[in-house]
This record gives sequence, structure tokens and C-alpha cells, in this order.
Amino acid sequence: MKGSMRTRLQDTMTKLKSKYREALKDEAMQAAFDELWDVWSSEMGAMIYSEVLSTLDLLLLTAAADNRREIDEIKRRLSGGSSVEG
Repeated sequence: MKGSMRTRLQDTMTKLKSKYREALKDEAMQAAFDELWDVWSSEMGAMIYSEVLSTLDLLLLTAAADNRREIDEIKRRLSGGSSVEG
């Protein structure tokens, strides 16, 4: 895959959206994918800056970080702690 890292990321994201997301049978999984799309778009600068991982690795790493953020937010809510909006 040639081109800038931004182009490669955008191409990978587009392919995942048109093939992977559409193949998901569970609507909740499709909705979760749509939320990841927003995170990937907003964190593209960090993914480009890393320069060491493949585009799919970067997308997965960013998704894992967002999942961790969501888990931490749920824990705070369950424990009665304050919310940190990002």
C-alpha cells in the first residue's frame, strides 16, 4: 500500500466500513463500529505520528484505547465518581 500514512489510514478505514461493518450482523456491533469511526477520525494525528505500526494495528490500538476509556467511565459512574468528558 503506497501513499502517505493519512491516505493509507483513510483507505483502510473506508475498506473496513464498506466491507467489515456491512458484514456485521449484530446492529449493536455496527453501532459500536460507527463510534470507533469517530474516534479513529479524531485521533488520526496520533496514529500518523506513531510511524511504526501498520494501519490496521493503529486502528486496533486506537479502538482498544477508546474501549479502555469507556470502561473507566462506566466504573466511575458505578462507583459514584465524577465523570470525565473527553
